[in-house]
Amino acid sequence: MPLPRAGDSTVANQSVKADLVLHEGEVLGWPGSDSVAIAAGRIVDHGPFARLKGCVGPRTHLVKLAGRTVAPGFIDSHIHFLEAAAVKTGTSLGRCRTLGDLLGDLRAAAGKTPPGNWLKAFGCDETMLAEKRGPTRGELDQSVPKNPLRLRHQTLHGSWLNTRAINQLGLESPQFRPPDGAQMLRDATGRLSGFCVGMEEWLGAHLPRVTPAEIESRAGVMSRELAAAGVTAFTDATVRNGPAEFALFARLASSGAISQRVGVMLGAAQLDALPQVVEHARAGRIRIAALKFMPAGGGNGGGWMARSTRMGLAGGLDCAYHATELEELEQALDAIEVARRQFASDRPLPLCRIEHGGTILPDLIARIAASGAWVVSNPGFVHFRGPKYLEEPGLVPHLYRARSLLAAGIELVGATDAPVTPARPLAAIAAAISRSTMDGEVLAAEEGLESSEALAMFTRDAARLARIDAGEIASDKLADLIVLPRNPVTLSPAELQSLPVDMTLIGGRIVYERGRPAVAYSDSAELHSV
Repeated sequence: MPLPRAGDSTVANQSVKADLVLHEGEVLGWPGSDSVAIAAGRIVDHGPFARLKGCVGPRTHLVKLAGRTVAPGFIDSHIHFLEAAAVKTGTSLGRCRTLGDLLGDLRAAAGKTPPGNWLKAFGCDETMLAEKRGPTRGELDQSVPKNPLRLRHQTLHGSWLNTRAINQLGLESPQFRPPDGAQMLRDATGRLSGFCVGMEEWLGAHLPRVTPAEIESRAGVMSRELAAAGVTAFTDATVRNGPAEFALFARLASSGAISQRVGVMLGAAQLDALPQVVEHARAGRIRIAALKFMPAGGGNGGGWMARSTRMGLAGGLDCAYHATELEELEQALDAIEVARRQFASDRPLPLCRIEHGGTILPDLIARIAASGAWVVSNPGFVHFRGPKYLEEPGLVPHLYRARSLLAAGIELVGATDAPVTPARPLAAIAAAISRSTMDGEVLAAEEGLESSEALAMFTRDAARLARIDAGEIASDKLADLIVLPRNPVTLSPAELQSLPVDMTLIGGRIVYERGRPAVAYSDSAELHSV
């Protein structure tokens, strides 16, 4: 099924000479087109190459597609960019399915790390391990005896520490006072177990500082990985984002370390800093994507969250709510409903967006629809974290809904939530279609989407949410495009999972080409025909 069409010119603008023409392939959603002409960062026209030859001038670069497919670039509407970039420099344990494998990988990593240096690892989730528990402090000490260790939970909401880390951070000192909301779990003897929840920001601030040069290097590596996955724009949804983070993203975007179009959410606790944030965003040409809320326990969504929502909406900000659990979703909807009632019914307001929507019971679908909120879902969770959900079969019909939300008229957008799942939109799109776990189990098949609907979650509809003039192949749209070896709507979900991206363009500039070294993407790098 082709993607819905947005209208297009039928006669090439012969007065405009293209900077780049992708020719003799397929254009997704347009059976009569085999080429796309681009000038000044936007699509001039598309159609048969014979008709577009009038756009070719002496300075036009020609890229021969040889039957490959041009598609809109992917927009990842919810990731944690800096966290994902940091993970790339540590030890990834996300594929471990037993404690033995996990501890073995930690031993191997420790063997390569100079004694005394911090060892940083990521990707442990006790629910995904055969033993259904995380490592003990003693097990971590045996595996990593000479280095302080921080092992982050796959969800980013907790960390395991070994004894060297606990001692270096002073967590067992009588003078230590944990930050508000922190939980430092203890074993049966009353000794710290090494697992901490709600201390991620504190731990990040007390570990050795990362130099600006290293941050820029990490960002460049992560940006290239996103480009290799076809991502042309993303939104960083970290709830801790404030002026310092906006300044950092502005610097990374301005320097070219990040090639994608960048949106950054502002943590709701930082709303008073909005004037500073606006200046940083303007300087770095990044978007203030939304005001981000992390609902608290106690059912007080109608209180502080509703007041902050009203202030955000009045100030022209979209409002986004973390909601993986039912209680969080109910608090978010309470806040949205209370806040919206304080505005005239005919007043246009910014958008509200439910992030994740991990569990949505049938009665809440109607409330979401009535509230006008969008849902930013993570279909990739079904694939990469599906074995966890099979432990609670009663919840499976309500997990990461898609079909039922669209049927209720709810706007639905996709995101990977990287690094919680890999930053691979094609894998998430495949999961949205098949609802298949990595073990081949199918979860709530009735929630599956058609390929065109799943693609739209990461292209057309994601662009509408982000207010980016992209996501479709049409005249005057931004030339944020990808080239795929095959037409994705003709492939099975299994084939989509492994489909590589051959080329990624942002604003008409090639920022990634499979098999070509990264050094080739400087502003002075010459395009070439392939």
